[in-house]
Amino acid sequence: MLNAFVQKIIRRLKNNPNYCLDTSLNVSLLMPVLGMRGLAFARGWLKHFRLAHSTGALFIGKHVQLRHPRLIRTGRSVIIEDYVLIDALSQQGVQLGNNVTVARAAVIQCTGVISQLGIGLCVGDNSAIGTYSFLGAQGGIKIGSDVIMGPRVNIHSENHCYDDVKTPIRLQGVRRQGVIVEDDCWIGASAIILDGVHIGRGCVVAAGSVVKNSIPAYSVVAGAPARVVKNRRSG
Repeated sequence: MLNAFVQKIIRRLKNNPNYCLDTSLNVSLLMPVLGMRGLAFARGWLKHFRLAHSTGALFIGKHVQLRHPRLIRTGRSVIIEDYVLIDALSQQGVQLGNNVTVARAAVIQCTGVISQLGIGLCVGDNSAIGTYSFLGAQGGIKIGSDVIMGPRVNIHSENHCYDDVKTPIRLQGVRRQGVIVEDDCWIGASAIILDGVHIGRGCVVAAGSVVKNSIPAYSVVAGAPARVVKNRRSG
């Protein structure tokens, strides 16, 4: 009875009529999960008034820091887990679509120094940012829908200039091209994606890869630097 009720609620929150709980979940296993989600919902309800916009349920874990919340917009059923830091100070702020999860201890940093505001971050529906990941959105990061990430993924959307050997690197400014990850991609654990990269739809980035160049749609890439090892459509 409880499982059926919870499943019905989740289907409504996620707007997914096909969502099903694991049949092995009994009441003793389910109750702690509901307790944690209930507390997260309460925190989200208290904080959503401070955001620029929030649609539907918002779940916020323990010790979450939302800096510049008036630059944060969230869709329906967004989950921000424990110890996450989101600093949204930037030109466009942070936008999280429907059913987005920002996993435990992830960091989203949109501006490095206030002498040059960053661009910001946009995440599409049903996407997830992995545990302990770092997203530096100074040059702008756009992540599509249905994108999944492993833990400790790093995305950097700006590079330091260093051509002049007579001037300290920190004083030579930065280049910003931004990063785009299209829909339905899987970014493996500890992958690093550098500024200027455009990852096409349906790509798989192997764990530990360093992506320096753009990737065609449906590619599987691996290595440091990452290279295409196969195309999902051609087998």
